[in-house]
Order: sequence, then C-alpha cells, then structure tokens
Amino acid sequence: MDYQRIMKALMIPAKNAVWDLRWLRRTYLYLRRANPRRVTLFLASVCLVVMLVGVFGVLLIQDVASSDRIFSGATVDGVTVGGLSKAEARALVQEKVATPLNKPITLYTEKHQFTLAPQAIGVSVDVDRMVEKAYWAGHGKFVFERMFRRFFRQPVRINVPVVLKYDNAKLGAFVAGIASDLDYGPRSASVDMSKGTPVISHSRSGFNVDQAATIAAVEAALPEDGRSVPVVIKEIKPKVADSDIGSIIVVRQSEHKLYLFNGETLDDSYAVAVGTPQYQTPNGSFSIVEKKKDPWWYPPKSDWAKDKKPIPPGPGNPLGPYLIGLGSGLGIHSTPDEASLGYSASHGCIRMSEWGALQLFKVVKVGTPVYILP
Repeated sequence: MDYQRIMKALMIPAKNAVWDLRWLRRTYLYLRRANPRRVTLFLASVCLVVMLVGVFGVLLIQDVASSDRIFSGATVDGVTVGGLSKAEARALVQEKVATPLNKPITLYTEKHQFTLAPQAIGVSVDVDRMVEKAYWAGHGKFVFERMFRRFFRQPVRINVPVVLKYDNAKLGAFVAGIASDLDYGPRSASVDMSKGTPVISHSRSGFNVDQAATIAAVEAALPEDGRSVPVVIKEIKPKVADSDIGSIIVVRQSEHKLYLFNGETLDDSYAVAVGTPQYQTPNGSFSIVEKKKDPWWYPPKSDWAKDKKPIPPGPGNPLGPYLIGLGSGLGIHSTPDEASLGYSASHGCIRMSEWGALQLFKVVKVGTPVYILP
C-alpha cells in the first residue's frame, strides 16, 4: 500500500505535465512524513531504474557502434570474419577462399590426366553473399538478443559454406570429352581355326566413364581446396572370358582323327570313323548341345533308315553307351563296331571307341566348341 501511495504521489498531472513541478513538492512533503522504510524502498527503486536505464543505454550505444561489424564467432569456409567490417571481410574471404578455388582441377585415371580450368565452366565465387550471410547471422537477431550476446560475450558460432555457381552444360561437355577419349568396349575371347589348330584371341575388359558420378565428384571438389578428382570408371566384362574357353574338339576327316585341345594345348587324340562319300560328315563349326549316357537310337529321316525301329540302350544299339550331340542329328558317339575306326564308314556321325568316347564324355560339356575340318 505504501508503494502505491508513493507511485501515486509521483504521478504528473495531465495538464502542463512537462513544466508543472508541483508533483516534486508533493513528493518531497510525502517523503518528510514517510518512515525510513518507505524512503529506502523509494530510493532503491530509483537506483534500480537508473541502473537499468544506464545499462540499456550503454548496450544500445555499443550495438549502434558495432552495427558495421560482423558478430564474433562467424566464419566463412573456416576463415574467421567475426569483428571485421564487411569490406575487411570481403577482402579476407577473397584472398583465403575465392582465389584458391580458381586454381585448375586435375581429373585423373591410372594412366591419364585431364586439366579443368574453373573459368572454362564459368565458376564464380559469390564473396558478397557469403559475407552478407555471416553479417546477418548476428545482426538479423532481435536487438535485446544482440545486447545479451555482447554483454555475456556469446559468439554466434556459424560457418558460412562456399557459395558458387558454374555452367552445368559446360561441365557435362568437359566430362563427355573425357569419356570419348577413355571409353572402349570389351572383347570376348575367341578361337581362330584358320591354321587348323586352335589359336586363342584373348578377352579384354572394356571401360566406360560413369559421367554422372564423375560430374558429381567434380561438383563436390569445386568448393574444396583439394584440386584432384579421380575419373569414375566402370569395368565392362566380356561375354566370353579366357576362362570360359576350355576344351576344344577338332576332327580332321582326312586323317580320321579327333583331337582334344585344352585351349591351345593338345591333350589327346583318338581314331574315329566319319561319314561315307554317300553320307558325308559336314564340315564346319559346331558346339555340343547335349550329352547322353546309354541313349536310345532313333532312326533318322533318311532313306537308309526308313524301315528301322528305335533301339533301346544295350547290345545292338549303334550309338553304344555314350552320345555327344551336335544338333540336327549330328553327333559323336561310341560304337560297338570298332573295326570301322580309321575309315569313312558311318552315315554322317563321328564314331569312337567306347573307351575313347568315355574319356571324351568325362571332359567335355554342353557348349564345348567342335570344329570339323576336311
């Protein structure tokens, strides 16, 4: 209640409030009649108000005086700009951040290097924007927060990343040029029989520049000090590798011989019977399409077999226990008539001894190439 009376006594009349000093007289008279406790309360209140107004005034003056300075704690790409003016910060950021980023970037592979000048793709570092972000990180806050931070020496703790721009199309064209220099397709292993024996052309992997991944790597390096970027390359495997070429069968009809090669190396040879002049064994390139143990014999669509019936496995079966089919009725098979081996005596198929057919049967697989030569 005493406090309320004091404040009431301090109220300035509405009329002539500025010049009418009667309120001072009333306050004085009230205080003369007041007890010490009231006086102490009043004086403490006045001192507190004066102190708060003084502190506020000092902080406000400090805020105004520091309005052209970046708040402490602010950095641009790790470079400290707190406490600097905008002009000083621009000069420092240009020297420490922007200028190093104008150095060429090297794109490399194990055997090649390509140099990319940032100017060639229109790289520009926006120094002004970075400094403005650092400035407004502190000055964009409410005035009382700014005062609080300065009073208690609390930095803003912000690091502004590099802000730059470049021409995407020019960067894409540069990487595409690298790809045109480096890309090449895979080569499958193949067999050359022009000399009568297998000669292997070895396989080779192809390489293809992953343009999207390489562009992304360059983009990531543009704002960094590291100016070396690996070209991202994808390996393309050949359809047929060297390891896919194993056994190769070569039949020379004039010699009545079957040769088994492992790649270019001759592993074994076997006497065979081939087709008669009337039922010739065809020359050419074939591959194994099937392997059958104890096969049935079915009469082919040929005049000599039109009255024949299928024969089950066992004695009397002309195919014997092993059949290696080459497609279209052509095959390599064992024969119970081993006396025909070394002659042109079959109806087109290639006959082998049962022992030889067994050895071959164990080694070859579906897909093994077969070359039948004159």
